[in-house]
Amino acid sequence: MRVEPGEIEAALLSEPEVRAAAVVVDGDRLIGYVVTGEAGPAVDWRARLRATLPDHMIPSAWVVLDALPVTPNGKLDRAALPAPGRTGADEFRVPPRDPVEGRIAAIWEELFDVPMVGVFDDFFDLGGHSLLALRLAVRIRQEFGRELPVATVLASPTVAGLADVLRRPEDLGEQRVVTLNADGDRVPIVLVHALGGQVFRYHPMARRLGPDQPVYAIAASGLAPGEEPHTTMADMVEDYVDRLRAVRPGGPYVLGGFCIGGNIALEMARRLRDLGEEVPLLVLFYSDADEPVITSSLEDDASLMTHALAGGPLETDTAEFACLDPEEMLMAVIAAAGREQRLAPDTADVEQARRFLRVFRANAHAVGRYRHEPYDGDVALFAPAGDRPDLGWSGVVKGNLAIEAIPGERVVILFEPLVAEAAAKLRSWIDHGVTGH
Repeated sequence: MRVEPGEIEAALLSEPEVRAAAVVVDGDRLIGYVVTGEAGPAVDWRARLRATLPDHMIPSAWVVLDALPVTPNGKLDRAALPAPGRTGADEFRVPPRDPVEGRIAAIWEELFDVPMVGVFDDFFDLGGHSLLALRLAVRIRQEFGRELPVATVLASPTVAGLADVLRRPEDLGEQRVVTLNADGDRVPIVLVHALGGQVFRYHPMARRLGPDQPVYAIAASGLAPGEEPHTTMADMVEDYVDRLRAVRPGGPYVLGGFCIGGNIALEMARRLRDLGEEVPLLVLFYSDADEPVITSSLEDDASLMTHALAGGPLETDTAEFACLDPEEMLMAVIAAAGREQRLAPDTADVEQARRFLRVFRANAHAVGRYRHEPYDGDVALFAPAGDRPDLGWSGVVKGNLAIEAIPGERVVILFEPLVAEAAAKLRSWIDHGVTGH
């Protein structure tokens, strides 16, 4: 990805507090230097720049200086710019400002094994992922005695943001409609969970779509303790549409999803249109109209468990699991997946694995044999080239169907580097519509 330091510097200089700025490339990271003049309240420069620049152009390290170093002839002396943390440099990292932020920062320092975390540091910029989010939720429960829904980390990915959440006296509850980006006046995009029910996989896409693109994600029921998963497509659609309209009461909406998330999104689009809402586009990421869920997972519970907990078939012969009762089978699959280093991040402990498996099984059986009636809206499909480039959707979609070829491996389209292209294509479809069959 092309990075122009001068463009980043210009964005910084457009901020009223900034008197001078410089940006340098240091290996695989960007360092931002700012001179702000008079002392004032701490500014989250990352958040400021995300309003105007793509994520890959946001410096990950910051240094605030009294003045930029210059050469004898008055030009910027880049060689004299101090590295973050070097003596004499005021690294841009705001320390905790109250006990709540302090306790959260201490947990983050333990999770990421770093000496210091600032209140504006981003969970994902530090290397966070779904497994660490689960561990964070456990530590929050131990430290604060509160159940932190894992999806909260997506909506509030900084120490300051989580502190604001934990200061609320009410029960947090499970966030089912997760706000990945609330800003912007474009048509909002709503992405529906896949088989596992979590929505972490949509975080890179939300960032790549840009700061002006509202993005929401819908997580499955059943992930929180005491919550039951949905068992039919009709129940999912009714619940998800009601929850979406509570957050965004009126359309238009662009809906989409990966795997069965696309199948659920189509039926949500149908329901919203019946209610008089506009759905100009449905986007499917490797969703299959004919076989939404691998048939073996519906017919054999050992196969379903290995797909849920290990992401696919194991080298271990799972035929030997057939004589086991469900609990024994669960423990055998966890043990085999662990030996092969294939255990899914969402199964951090056995109780979490049980909940995750219940959700996965319910989702698989609710959608696995579902057959869609004709749909007359426009649809865009990301699918691998091959014998079935339309994945069966030509028989369902009666509006325009655009097909974008992707590499064969299922999930890579949602992660770097391919997610950048996918996000650009999605923005183009929203702006200009789709053409095709």
